[in-house]
Amino acid sequence: MEPHLQILHTVAEAVSRTLDVDEVLRTAVEALTHVTGHEISSLHLLSPDGTRLHLRGDRGFSPRLREVNMVLPVGEGIIGRVAATGETVHLARVTESPFLFPPARAVVQRERIHGFVCVPIHSRGRILGTLSLGRRTQQRFSEREIALLEATADQIGIALDNARLYSETRRQLEELKLAQAQLIHAEKLSAVGELASGVAHEINNPLTTILGQAHLLLTYPDLAANVHDRLQLVAEEASRAARIVQNLLLFARRYPPERRLCSLPDQARRVLELKGYQLQQDKVRAVTEFGACPPVWADENQIQQVLLNLVQNAHQAMANHPGERVLTVRVRAADGAACIEVLDTGPGIAPEVLPRMFDPFFTTKPPGEGSGLGLSVSYGIIAEHGGRLRAENRPEGGAAFVVELPLGQPPA
Repeated sequence: MEPHLQILHTVAEAVSRTLDVDEVLRTAVEALTHVTGHEISSLHLLSPDGTRLHLRGDRGFSPRLREVNMVLPVGEGIIGRVAATGETVHLARVTESPFLFPPARAVVQRERIHGFVCVPIHSRGRILGTLSLGRRTQQRFSEREIALLEATADQIGIALDNARLYSETRRQLEELKLAQAQLIHAEKLSAVGELASGVAHEINNPLTTILGQAHLLLTYPDLAANVHDRLQLVAEEASRAARIVQNLLLFARRYPPERRLCSLPDQARRVLELKGYQLQQDKVRAVTEFGACPPVWADENQIQQVLLNLVQNAHQAMANHPGERVLTVRVRAADGAACIEVLDTGPGIAPEVLPRMFDPFFTTKPPGEGSGLGLSVSYGIIAEHGGRLRAENRPEGGAAFVVELPLGQPPA
């Protein structure tokens, strides 16, 4: 019993000493090969989707044996069946088993592997992988050796669970730090919003005077043509500035959530007017394609926030991208829903990023340039409105964000 206890002690010590999964697996596999000095051992862990087993440690394997054991399907072969059923398998002559993984049969016969035992690694009722021993001698594995293998597998299960809990705790701490930073930033934005509101009011007053005086001068009948044209230009630009200030006030002001009939093209125009200068600075051409679309029952300010997030996301994607930069905003009705599409000609969305686009705090932008909350908040707003928000890559290049909102009156 002493060598067996020594092995368990070695594995238990590794589990308590470190949260490094690789070190625990390496220690366990190396220790097990000293049961009699003739064993080969392997350790497989389950893939995240639960369909495959990946070789994470081995001792005594030839290159060919390692190759056929690198990835095993769950449910197939001896090891795959143990991972599927959670039951220990012990064979005196492994080559005679009808369940031996077909690609491995020739290698096992050539290397004269006779005895074989495979046990599941589990923790908290979940199967995490398998631990196996093979023997090139005719000696059978004893009950004590099988019990040792099962006990070692339990220790590995504890180590894997500890590592998972540690990783999860670290992730949650990081999210809490990010949330705290975002709260501070949100408070700062709130102060900036109040400041912008005050500044906008101050700007609005002289704009009203300029616009009034320009219209008054335009009524003079004896104005020269060139003066009339210039006054007309002043009046038009003052009106445009007043609209931008009004949109800024509408966006910055705090409103209680209130849903009413909302024109999606109107909200898109307001957002594009707010972003107009920044888009022009980065040579982004804005194109609108507004088809027939009935109003939707929605909160105008929240819809503006979603559209601003999507437009800013498209703008940032194109800002440093070579080639023509075109931002297209489409509004149309399709299949009983109002549809908004925000399309860009940027680099598109990487395949590994696409599934996480709407995760909180997930961002591909450099530190300080993105909070990772804009798309997540937008997704939540649209979901609360009974709609859908999705992201996809365009066949011709660039990304597309599609918002679908239900048409019709609110429920009684």
